[in-house]
Amino acid sequence: MGKYEPLTRYLENMSNESWDARFADVEKVLGFPLPQSAHVYPAWWANQDGGHSQTRGWRDAGWETGQVDLAGKRLRFQRRHNRKASTHTAGREAEQQAQLWENAHRLSGIDDNSKLIEAALTALIQREAGRHLALMGGTMPDLAVPPRDRPDP
Repeated sequence: MGKYEPLTRYLENMSNESWDARFADVEKVLGFPLPQSAHVYPAWWANQDGGHSQTRGWRDAGWETGQVDLAGKRLRFQRRHNRKASTHTAGREAEQQAQLWENAHRLSGIDDNSKLIEAALTALIQREAGRHLALMGGTMPDLAVPPRDRPDP
């Protein structure tokens, strides 16, 4: 685990598209003070690829920095869009998908992925069509339902 891993985790768990942070907020997340260079040099907050460990901390979470204000000791973290997902996030998503496939194969007994997709889409369509029909008041309003057999008390 890298020194800036707590920042990576914090940003990964944020639902917002941006975070206006004070340097003190970042230090609180990290659990240690920022180095003096972070307070003096805007380049410390740069978003270069393959950069320093602090840069990997926010870039690995899919974020980048901007609006660095050294005098005010604040900056903005902004979620990156239309860029390659971080290897950590992509790895986690791949694991989740593999688990979904495994569960679907096991529960359905279908080994072929294309047949499994077809079965899943068919089931989804049937479920949603049934839901829509139920919302409209049923499927066959003229249907005569036979009386239920009830045991005598």
